[in-house]
Amino acid sequence: MEKLSKARCAELASLKQKKFRQEKRLVIIEGERLFHQLRQYKILPLELYTTEATPPREYPGVPCYQAEGYQLSRICDGINPPHLAGLFRVPEPVLQDFQTAFYLDNVADPGNTGTIFRLAAAFGIEAILLSPDSCEISSPKVIRASLGAVYKVPWQEVSPDKLHKLGARIACLDMQGQTTLKDYRPQPGKTIYVLGSEAHGISPEVLSQANQTLSIGMSDAMESLNVAISAGILAHHLY
Repeated sequence: MEKLSKARCAELASLKQKKFRQEKRLVIIEGERLFHQLRQYKILPLELYTTEATPPREYPGVPCYQAEGYQLSRICDGINPPHLAGLFRVPEPVLQDFQTAFYLDNVADPGNTGTIFRLAAAFGIEAILLSPDSCEISSPKVIRASLGAVYKVPWQEVSPDKLHKLGARIACLDMQGQTTLKDYRPQPGKTIYVLGSEAHGISPEVLSQANQTLSIGMSDAMESLNVAISAGILAHHLY
């Protein structure tokens, strides 16, 4: 097993920056649990980097390089990287026909974005649509939070002015929504459920296109819910 060179380490470290990830269409991912889930999706690394003396047996034929701990810290996004990291292609946008989709309107937090992808995979949401100012899907934080679901759930960036052209009903999840979720029953046909950021809510441009607004019934003790929690409640209700 070859040792990871300083030059190659520097090249891989550049992928921490969005600019280079998008230019090279590559990302460094870490963690055995995430690797296991990606194998279930038949997503394999292009290269592996490990501090162990032998390469992992699960990836025959994949080039593996022995790295020092400080090198993994340099190339990985996490604070305390595990002993194994890999070079993967970034999740690419693709939009298939769907009956149920989530639209993330200015949801910029990578943890929330990744969690919503994970929820979509768990509860059968067929697509994730994102406004242009939403989070970058190739971010390692998004990939980790999604447990690899960004490779599983079809997604596409869609500007608010193009949303109505998808030929779907638009239902916005809003604190002031007219219909509580417990009383809501989906109608036949395509529906896009809009989720806004906790800080800004749903933009007026998107809200003006809504066929229906929905709210989550809750105690007055709390003003609002985190967007990923709201998405989980909605996804489970639809499921």
